[in-house]
Amino acid sequence: KADQSNPQFSALNSPLTRIRTSALLGSGIAELREMILKQIGGDESSQRESGFLTNVRHQGLVRDGLTGLEAAEIAVQNKIPHEMLLLDLYNALRSLDEITGATTNDDILNLIFSSFCIGK
Repeated sequence: KADQSNPQFSALNSPLTRIRTSALLGSGIAELREMILKQIGGDESSQRESGFLTNVRHQGLVRDGLTGLEAAEIAVQNKIPHEMLLLDLYNALRSLDEITGATTNDDILNLIFSSFCIGK
């Protein structure tokens, strides 16, 4: 608690490294993190997420999402009407949303019907 004066802290006779930190002031946090990582044998790069999926169902859904995005990209290159392009994007989003649960079918339909006049 570096934000509080504590004479007992400085009087401690310990072979361990001491790092003064203050959550209130935010001081010493980076040094503490670095020391913890050093002690457990890691570094900043080892603490980043690796980006792999361990759930087979999620892997399939991500693959389906990528397929939908690739189809949408091809549709753009081939100047396919926006209404058809939206179907590819919808398929990609639906697959990814099965993982997160972020968007419902009603959200997608409302977006489509508010943006484009389908069926005219």
